[in-house]
Amino acid sequence: MIRQIPIGGFDNNFSYFLHEEGEKGIAIVDPGDIPHLEAEISQDMLVPKMVLLTHTHFDHVSGVNEIVEKYGIPVFMHSAGRGRLEVSDEMCVFLEDNEVVDLGKIKIKVLYTPGHIDDSVCYFIDAKNADDSKPKLVSGDTLFVEGCGRADLEFSDVRALYESLQRLKTLPDETKVYPGHDYGSKPVSDIVWEKKHNKYMLCKSFEEFRKVRMGH
Repeated sequence: MIRQIPIGGFDNNFSYFLHEEGEKGIAIVDPGDIPHLEAEISQDMLVPKMVLLTHTHFDHVSGVNEIVEKYGIPVFMHSAGRGRLEVSDEMCVFLEDNEVVDLGKIKIKVLYTPGHIDDSVCYFIDAKNADDSKPKLVSGDTLFVEGCGRADLEFSDVRALYESLQRLKTLPDETKVYPGHDYGSKPVSDIVWEKKHNKYMLCKSFEEFRKVRMGH
């Protein structure tokens, strides 16, 4: 089960809770505004087990220190982000492409998707691990509903972002997409919607993508 939590703020961020249906243990994805998260945790008596980061930009990690201090749980992140958090390495689990994170019976596959930043990952739950038998992708700032992340920031790489989006296009069409920001016409979409409506996904070549994404 994926619970989408609108954090709001200047950039309409989403945080997420991942958990087995009927279970209290959760993974917190990209902890932003702590009061929002604490209210959900307390209301449903949830038990945080881990933090999963899609990348290390400030708006996605602003609540990490407080969550780690309060619950004493590890932070899972791509190894390219080592040293970018105030959390000690002892509390971090550094991930590589195609590794699997276990949350109870749920197997969460790590897809390394650099471009927006060099430590970007998406978290993929395949159909057999999904409570409703529909695959799911928590896509951070790599893929938005009808959009994608910027590629003009520190550690950005526009070609890597193009290649990452090409990889995501190969996921099953019915894969639900849970983005890092509420930028599109709806909060959740799926891969087939993005392949039909996302101007970045519709680009036929890297050169076309570079012009559309970078404006030149």
